[in-house]
Amino acid sequence: MNKGLLALNIVLLVAVGVLFFLFFNKKDNGVIKTSNRPSLSDTSHRGPNTVAYFEMDSVEENFTLWKQVQAEVLKHEQTIYDSINRMKLNYKMQTDQYGAQESKMTQEEKAKSIEYFRQMDQDIRNAEKNLMQDYQKYYVTKQQEIVSKIKDYCKEFNKDGRYSYIIAREPGLFYYTDTTFNVTSELLKGLNAFYAKKNK
Repeated sequence: MNKGLLALNIVLLVAVGVLFFLFFNKKDNGVIKTSNRPSLSDTSHRGPNTVAYFEMDSVEENFTLWKQVQAEVLKHEQTIYDSINRMKLNYKMQTDQYGAQESKMTQEEKAKSIEYFRQMDQDIRNAEKNLMQDYQKYYVTKQQEIVSKIKDYCKEFNKDGRYSYIIAREPGLFYYTDTTFNVTSELLKGLNAFYAKKNK
């Protein structure tokens, strides 16, 4: 009885072994596979998860295009301040004239002058506010343009897929960085060469 059960168990074990062999052999030959795409857990198709960084302050100081944009921004800012100062100077000249002639004016003329200068002062304040708001929008737009150019070049810089991420290191943001992955000099050299070529 026991020998019969033992023999049956051996036969079943061999049968299960054969079935496993056939199943996995078919799977390996692509009979059972339904997709050639790697699974989400399979990271063999991805590049190395290496993070490179560049010093943002160095880029601001040495990227030619960035310096050109900063010069444009400062020129625009100076134009705004000149405009505001002209309005204020004109206001002062007129109030000085009013002060010199006030004693010869009637009460009605004085009242009209006071209202005129009150309105003029308000107009200058409104103009200054609007000009500064326009300047802020202009400044932000220019900053975004230059950052966009750096981002675009990072794609060119990393076209060989060396890095998974390239980040800008801002002063005070990171407490420790491994300088092995500092690509500032290489990136800057490429940035200046790339956009100098494009501008030609």
